[in-house]
Amino acid sequence: MNKLGYLLLIALVGAADQPRDLAATSNAVPMDVLTAVRPASIKPVRWSVVGGRTAHAVVAGRTTPVSIRADIADGWHIYSLTQKAGGPIPLSIRLLAPGDVVVRGIIKAPQPERQFDKNFGMETELYSGAPVFSIPLGIPGRAESGTRKIQIGVRYQVCSSTLCLPARTEKLDVTLRVADRS
Repeated sequence: MNKLGYLLLIALVGAADQPRDLAATSNAVPMDVLTAVRPASIKPVRWSVVGGRTAHAVVAGRTTPVSIRADIADGWHIYSLTQKAGGPIPLSIRLLAPGDVVVRGIIKAPQPERQFDKNFGMETELYSGAPVFSIPLGIPGRAESGTRKIQIGVRYQVCSSTLCLPARTEKLDVTLRVADRS
């Protein structure tokens, strides 16, 4: 390389080390703003217990309904509890480490929308919007009175018309206040 090349290289390196006035550049973004940005999470479904954190009262030997709601973002859907095998992952709702609490009966769900899905090549049953599911939770007759803290596990797959996300399990905390049969 000749002397002129070295001089140009030194001039470029020297210019790169000089502080710049970011305010003078209209499309410049300060580095502290760039480092503060975190990757976005795609989570188009938010699950909640209807009634919030209020304890559900139940008498020993009886059943109480606990309702959960899925708030599904526009353009997305989840699949029903009765979705046939061979396609998307169906919704499942179960108790996690329930102790003496059991699901007594059938989980009530709204009527799913039926739609042929060309991506799966089959008819699917899906929910969109804000479907509510009612879970009949029972306590044995000889159960002691007091508070039970349980978790409901909701496993689901969420899809849009162009994208399906991997199945995930959400955990919802529920408190039951058990009273004696007297």
